[in-house]
Amino acid sequence: MRKPLYSCFILLLIISLLAVTSATAQERTGKITGHVSDEGQVLLQGARVEVEPNGQTAVSDSQGLFTISNLAPGHYTLTVSYVGFTPFSTDVNVTAGAVTNVDSVLKIGVRNEEITVRPERQYGEEEAINIQRTADNIVQVLPSKVITSLPNTNIADAVGRVPSVTLERDEGEGKYVQIRGTEPRLSNTTIDGVNVPSPEGNVRNVKLDVIPADLVDRIEVNKTLSANQDGDAIGGSVNLVTKTPGDKPLYTAEGRGGYTGIQGGRWLDAFNGTMGRRFGANKKFGFLIGGTYDWNGRGIDDLEPAPNVTQVNGTGPFYPTFTSADLRTYRYYRTRYGYDTGLDYTYKEGSSIYLKGLYSDFHDFGETWVYSPNVGNILKSVNGSQYTFDNATDCAALPAGTTCSPGFMQYRHYVRRPDQQIFSILTGGRNEIGGSTIVTYEISGARAHNIGGQDFATTKFYNGPSVDLGLNISDPLRPKFPVLDGTNTYDTTAYSISNVLIPRYHSTQLNFQGAASLAHSYHIGNHYGTFEVGAKIRSAHKTQNENDALYNPNSSTNILLSQTVGGFTNPHYYDHAYQYGPMSDYSKINQLVVPNLASGFTLDVSGSHIQSDPANYDGNERVSAGYIMNNIGFGKLRLQTGVRLEATDESYNANQVNLSGGTYVSTTPIKGGGSYMSVLPSVQLQYLLTENTNIRATFGIGISRPNFADIVPSRQVDPNTSPYPQIQVGNPALRPTRGSNYDLLVEHFFHPLGVLQGGFFYKSLTNPIYATKTRIFGGTFPIYDQTQSINGPSGSITGVEMAWEQRLSMLPGLLSGLGVAANYSYTTSQVTFPTGFAAATPGGPGRTDHAALLRQAPNTWNLGVTYDKSRFSMRFGVSHNDASIFSYFYTVTDPAVVNDPVLGLKGPTGDVYLYAHTQYDIQGSYRMWKGLHLVASGLNLSNEVFGFYQGSPRYPIQREFYHPTVSVGLRWSSSGE
Repeated sequence: MRKPLYSCFILLLIISLLAVTSATAQERTGKITGHVSDEGQVLLQGARVEVEPNGQTAVSDSQGLFTISNLAPGHYTLTVSYVGFTPFSTDVNVTAGAVTNVDSVLKIGVRNEEITVRPERQYGEEEAINIQRTADNIVQVLPSKVITSLPNTNIADAVGRVPSVTLERDEGEGKYVQIRGTEPRLSNTTIDGVNVPSPEGNVRNVKLDVIPADLVDRIEVNKTLSANQDGDAIGGSVNLVTKTPGDKPLYTAEGRGGYTGIQGGRWLDAFNGTMGRRFGANKKFGFLIGGTYDWNGRGIDDLEPAPNVTQVNGTGPFYPTFTSADLRTYRYYRTRYGYDTGLDYTYKEGSSIYLKGLYSDFHDFGETWVYSPNVGNILKSVNGSQYTFDNATDCAALPAGTTCSPGFMQYRHYVRRPDQQIFSILTGGRNEIGGSTIVTYEISGARAHNIGGQDFATTKFYNGPSVDLGLNISDPLRPKFPVLDGTNTYDTTAYSISNVLIPRYHSTQLNFQGAASLAHSYHIGNHYGTFEVGAKIRSAHKTQNENDALYNPNSSTNILLSQTVGGFTNPHYYDHAYQYGPMSDYSKINQLVVPNLASGFTLDVSGSHIQSDPANYDGNERVSAGYIMNNIGFGKLRLQTGVRLEATDESYNANQVNLSGGTYVSTTPIKGGGSYMSVLPSVQLQYLLTENTNIRATFGIGISRPNFADIVPSRQVDPNTSPYPQIQVGNPALRPTRGSNYDLLVEHFFHPLGVLQGGFFYKSLTNPIYATKTRIFGGTFPIYDQTQSINGPSGSITGVEMAWEQRLSMLPGLLSGLGVAANYSYTTSQVTFPTGFAAATPGGPGRTDHAALLRQAPNTWNLGVTYDKSRFSMRFGVSHNDASIFSYFYTVTDPAVVNDPVLGLKGPTGDVYLYAHTQYDIQGSYRMWKGLHLVASGLNLSNEVFGFYQGSPRYPIQREFYHPTVSVGLRWSSSGE
């Protein structure tokens, strides 16, 4: 299939290039320029401008500016159309060598006497629909006024409301974006087109919870790519567009406070503001600065059981069971703040220089207390949902040599201090030459860091009480561990410190990027087009440094939990489903431990090296890219063809940890690297069926590079796992995943404001990456399991997506204020596993089934209901995504039991899934006076669960709740009337 496809692509590209090169010298021409604005002098981006009789078109940019060049002298009719407004039309005379200026002022399409002020969100909806309508690629747009119309805490929360987008959530917020059923690694994140590094050391995908939702002007989710965009985006590319000064002065301010009814009540507050304007003659100079700050006292109740299968006394049928659980209480005090700025100077019409920047910092600080009941390892009897395990007396009575463990309790307390930062700065210019050629140039830098990482200061009280515990799974989502022998499992004098971890972690990535392009407008008769060439070089340097110190108490040291108990309690833990014991105060732990480290504790040198050294690496990656692209119109058809070449060179320095019998011996530096070339063609067609109906068809190839943790040549060793030690080895030979993407989309635009879309997409993947586990005999250990990521054969995703957005102003009376914003997508996928693939315990025949791709949720939908009438504006939103596979875990030991409800794919040792998620949010505002609004919101009104399960939802491995959050505040904008 690929050869005919490439042949078609090459033919289309040759036709486009011949159209350029065969264009003969034209007679001396003129051009039309101008701005598009509404009656309130707000500049409109995405307006479609057309001149007749030749049909040449243009699109207004972020400053409302448009230019139509290469016009033969004569009389023309210029028409400007913008969804939501009445078209503007005027007659224009063009003379040779002259510039004719036309500034068009558009009027609202339908007036309602009761609506004297357009709600802020409507401005955003108009902008989004018109940018999507006039873009060459398939893109979804979320302007700031739409983003802030719901209580979206961060960028990920906002993007999760776009069609075919799901989120990986963490701590009650969106974290990673998953576009069209693809894992986060397969999508890209940019700021103003600048590739942004991840603040995490092991992955490429960017934690979008680092960036506040109200810090950007708009979010663009590109689902298909043109040749002038970075090619590393199989799923799609999220571009954050920073704010720029408009023609009217802009001043905004907002303050808000909120409350979450969990753990006795948690508070939050948020403040943000922006000021910007243009100065000088003809407003050539623009300046803008904005900032945001929020403090969030989040609380989390989390239950993390450990499902498994077992037999009674090792014989007979298998039963699903839970061997242990973590009862976790999280108490956060998180700070997120950021700034954005923009400067630009227009030194002549169509030519400008600019500076843009964004800085965001997220202190994800908090504490976690964990009680862990552990049942015995031998099941004694089963009576319905009640399980009984061997206790200490039973174990002693068993035959000599029998491995038997009675139940016990453990406790630990850790303090988290991750400081995550993203910074981007861009300077460049746009220079118009001769009216038909535009040269652009940019230099940028981007940096991300993570201080604290996922290594937290931890004190373990694993010397807890021995206790006879049973298991009750009458409610499998809340397995209980009843005490059978009367032991007080929360007796703080029964817990003593077993080890202390003092972490040191720092990960940083710094990118520098330079780019330049040249675009030339041409025409052959009545066919107008643009030919563009460009180049980009991006150099990235990423480091990860970990130097943890693990201390064990001496035999004479006996620090009890009772000596560290603090004042914080959580008597309502998990809605009273579980009793939760006393909790320590980490400052008291430090007072007892830190002064006595030298005399009362011994540094575990072996454990410290084994934990730290494999994580350290230093890497350099350079991507050199070039592209050619051509756009040309043939009546109602617009064709874009292009090809992008990306050459990648990479080198890494890492560590190999050498062990002997599980004991640390030494650390040896190890190097790795490689290079590869990617050829990425693309074709995008757009056909105008009617004035308001388009059909789009696209094809493109994208790549997604391996995560850093998979490709650096390090060795991470854990000798203390059962039944065999675990070694994770990097693989510098990994190749990027490659995706061939096909799209078909039909879209119809309503008047006065609305859009209906329906489409189909298909992605064919080669070189998907799998973490594969192999059992090795001999070497570092007599027997050990080695995990290494490898490229697999193939995978595919097929999907449909639909969206409907419309203001229902045609309805009578009060109903005319209603509006709807709804979308739905369905995806299905399958993978072909590598030969002998094992994700969990190796040794079986390997998986031969065709599971779904990681993170592919079949059904995803959003339903938004809006209401705008007089001074009141409201939006209610529901977001849903089905369960999806988080990681492959199931190992085929006997193909005959794949469908067994206990031992098969749907049993407690099946693949790890993310739970389905349905969340309800609401926000309303009331205009009190001119631009001053009272704003109130409710977040997560459904108290939706986040978590994971294995095989089936009845076998949870994590279920955590956050409770709803309500907030109220004031918002003021100078743009209000």
